[in-house]
Amino acid sequence: PTSGSGDFCLITDRPLDEVRARLAANGVAVELGPVERIGARGPMMSVYFRDPDGNLVEVSEYLP
Repeated sequence: PTSGSGDFCLITDRPLDEVRARLAANGVAVELGPVERIGARGPMMSVYFRDPDGNLVEVSEYLP
């Protein structure tokens, strides 16, 4: 494995706008999103950013 080669998705029960606000407040740049995706349980909205090692992190909120 090399630095930045990983990617993973986290599901949140918090509103995605709240997640985006916390990322911004902590100086984390969002690379993409919010965008609609299809997850294992159906439609969701996602934002993407990099962790300190350069790995791609997706945080998603399932749509009602």
